[in-house]
Amino acid sequence: MGKLQFFVVLCYAIPVLVILFPIGLTFSYLFKITKLDRWSNRINNFLGYFWYRSFFILTGRKLDFSQGSWDPNGNNRFLICNHTNALEVPLIVSLPYLTKSKDVRLSYLGGDIIQRYKIIPLMMHKTIVEAVIYSEKKPNFRNFKTDVLRVLKTRSIFLYPEGERTFTEEIQPFQTGVMKIAYKFNIDIDVFVVSGFMGYSSLPKYQHLTKSKTIYFHYCGSILAKDYPTFEEYLAKAETLMKEKKQILETKEKTFILQN
Repeated sequence: MGKLQFFVVLCYAIPVLVILFPIGLTFSYLFKITKLDRWSNRINNFLGYFWYRSFFILTGRKLDFSQGSWDPNGNNRFLICNHTNALEVPLIVSLPYLTKSKDVRLSYLGGDIIQRYKIIPLMMHKTIVEAVIYSEKKPNFRNFKTDVLRVLKTRSIFLYPEGERTFTEEIQPFQTGVMKIAYKFNIDIDVFVVSGFMGYSSLPKYQHLTKSKTIYFHYCGSILAKDYPTFEEYLAKAETLMKEKKQILETKEKTFILQN
């Protein structure tokens, strides 16, 4: 087992082995089906925060979180972030608690990997947050679009626009499918970026990240479809926001190592 794979297994063992998760998600599910959605959502948000905190404590990492001018209140938005490997997930789902906004309703979009989860706590969480599933093997764009617009009536949806884990700190080109939905239906997009997660790997080029033991999670800015005359300009702006912030963070990481 490689170093990065070990940390991924450790990370995803937490919601399976820690009794707080099955108990909490069971209560959350009961609140959900009895229409007490606010309390169900608060439990989910707390569990997300507990997951991130537990993993960072176990691995000796610290978080540099910058909310900037981001306003977490409101629905009908996409939240997007780069996707290096599976270790960003607990950080993303802890976003409501990180912003001290415990009632933020956050769903997420995922592909076939969600379908493959056989672990009851994770399956239950998928149901509770009304995750939107898109199958790459059997795509049905019409149903997918309908599900996205339905969920956006009550929640914001988090997604990775690169469409896959990249296993690199470099931001890859965005997939256009979901972004086209955002542009067509004037859905606001809030852009975030993470940096430093490849420090969990054993690759020599990321050893400086291993030494810094700092993970960065920063807000980059928001974009409105109505402000851009073409989809291409809209997509390019989202990519630019993420890449510019990532470059700033990488400079910060290198400066930290030189100073220490």
